[in-house]
Amino acid sequence: MTMRKILILIFCLFAAPLWAGPADALLDKLSLAKTKSDADNIVRSIWIEWLGAYESDRERQLMDKGIGAMEKKRLKQAEAIFTSILKSNPNFTEAWNKRATVRFLQGDFVGSEADIYEVLIREPRHFGAISGLGLINMHLNEPEKALNSFKLLKEIHPFSEDATLFIPMLEKSLGVRDL
Repeated sequence: MTMRKILILIFCLFAAPLWAGPADALLDKLSLAKTKSDADNIVRSIWIEWLGAYESDRERQLMDKGIGAMEKKRLKQAEAIFTSILKSNPNFTEAWNKRATVRFLQGDFVGSEADIYEVLIREPRHFGAISGLGLINMHLNEPEKALNSFKLLKEIHPFSEDATLFIPMLEKSLGVRDL
């Protein structure tokens, strides 16, 4: 792990909780959700908050255009759009997350991971980014790191389908047993 990643991790664990982001109350509720239905409703509200955190109509239009390009599998175009948003607003967390997703889909795991760390600096409980980090670690054949990501994901989002699917699979492959 590079020094930059270590510093980001320390920041995420200790400094980031000192201020509240727009979705903090919803993330608190999500971690305490009792049913999948409740969790799904909270998750929808969180995504609305995250996607709506643009600073201008231009950013909103560019996000819509980038997401549309992603949906049409125009990944290079989508990456360029999200990069342009980040040049004008480097604090737009969801633009980092969308670019991380595009880079992951292109097989650029190093670039995707770098973007995920930018997301986590701004929103340490971003369950989408944490899930993405787990998937990257699976692709890089780092099952222990992947398992740690999915376990953290499960704490934040107890009904996460990725956590539910991958935790038992990774534990089995690593020979992890409950005592």
